[in-house]
Parts: sequence; C-alpha cells; structure tokens
Amino acid sequence: MKKMGQNPVLFIDSTEVDMTAFQALNQFDISNISIVKPKKAKKLLGDKGVDGGIYVTTIKSAKQSYWNFLSTKSEKYKQLIPTPIADTTVQYILNGQALSDSSATGTLFLLTDKNFKSLDMIDKEDGKFLMDNAYPKRYIVIITAKRFKGQVKTKPS
Repeated sequence: MKKMGQNPVLFIDSTEVDMTAFQALNQFDISNISIVKPKKAKKLLGDKGVDGGIYVTTIKSAKQSYWNFLSTKSEKYKQLIPTPIADTTVQYILNGQALSDSSATGTLFLLTDKNFKSLDMIDKEDGKFLMDNAYPKRYIVIITAKRFKGQVKTKPS
C-alpha cells in the first residue's frame, strides 16, 4: 500500500464505489481484497488508475462466483447444492486440507480453469464418508487443484 497514491480507484464486487461506500463496508462481509499497483491500474483503468486500485470481493459475491464455477464442473454438485447459500451443508476439502467456513469463500473464489483439476462429492447419507466424526456436515466436496496465486500455504499441525 506504500506505493499507492492518495486516491486509488475503489471497487466492491466489481462496481466502482466512492470512499463513503467503501468505508461503510462491514469487515466481516469481506472475502478478498486485491491491491493493484498504480502502474498496472493505469494500464487497466487509464488515467483514472494513476493512484492504483483496490478491489474488494464480498462473501456473497465470492460464494456466487465459486458456486457458478463448481456447478459447471459437476452436475452432482449442481443438483445437491442448488444455490450458493445451500452450501452450509458442505465441508470443502482442497488438496487434502479441510477448509473452515470462513476460509472457504476466500480460497474457493480463486479457482479457475487454469488451476482446477477435479471435484468429487461424498453424500454421507449414502453411507460413504471420510472420517465421519471429523466432518459433521452432510456433503464433503473434495477438490484437487494446482496451487494458485493467492492461496495461503499452511503447515500441517
């Protein structure tokens, strides 16, 4: 942020907003924040981007985005999870690591065709499960992907 100018262009869910709307955003509604340095922002936005840009993605928008993406990758996912808000019954596992509800939106939002490899689903009511006690939710969505830009690397405990 040190290299940002005084007046970066502000976006919430891809809509340009003023500072008042930006400051009114509840921090608990934020999924991702992307900072675009002035040089790149100027290429993207013209003279308007001379001071850089800040893009905020809300949890609601991130859920809609990854739900749309995963729905195109698995008909079963689309049938069992008919809307983005229906994923409260889902435990997501990415590359063998269970995602918490709070980290899932920010992480899954970063999936693209370039980094996505596979998706498998387990419905525990079918009698198939992985460590049932560890995953209390009904559905387990197992995603394999290449490590992608923005993915936080965690050490096993």
